[in-house]
Amino acid sequence: MKYFLDFDRTIFDTDAFKASLAKRPTLLELLTQFKAAVVEFFGHDETMSRRRRFSRTWGTFLSHGRFSFAPGELACFLYEDTPGFLASHDCTIVTYGVRAFITAKVTTAVFGLQLTDIVYTSRRKGRTIARLTATEPGPWTFVDDRHFQLASVSKWCPQVQVIEMRRDKGKGNGQWPVIHDLKTLPLVISEPSKS
Repeated sequence: MKYFLDFDRTIFDTDAFKASLAKRPTLLELLTQFKAAVVEFFGHDETMSRRRRFSRTWGTFLSHGRFSFAPGELACFLYEDTPGFLASHDCTIVTYGVRAFITAKVTTAVFGLQLTDIVYTSRRKGRTIARLTATEPGPWTFVDDRHFQLASVSKWCPQVQVIEMRRDKGKGNGQWPVIHDLKTLPLVISEPSKS
């Protein structure tokens, strides 16, 4: 079985990640601190507390900024069942979004994990999955939390089993089988399609 998995809210806790980003200093906050540090630098005060605080904050921004993350830094936001599932199944992540940011998130979150491939798309995933299944032996399963992506893959790839992920424990749309974690995914897969 070949699995095509969405990233955000399917294998990655996007809500927890966004909450952590909200706690980080913004560029405006850093520039304000920088101005105070420059004034202090040219002043006659010997304490240098603002300079030290700015230096520490600027370093944090550079090392934990919104577009640069250390390899593996975001692994803590992967759902608990993700690493084991990726290690024991043939999985490709198919993700959609602003390329620079999504690339930074995905590559640092899955750093060091066993994974077949990562595919980035700027459009609905139906055409992308159709292209990927044209060269991959089946059967195939696609898992996503977004209804428009599930509908797109259903339309373009009737041979692909489509599963709705609801990490929020919701009931789902009703059009596709629903799972709440990756552990139950193999249990809801219908009889394999012939490729």
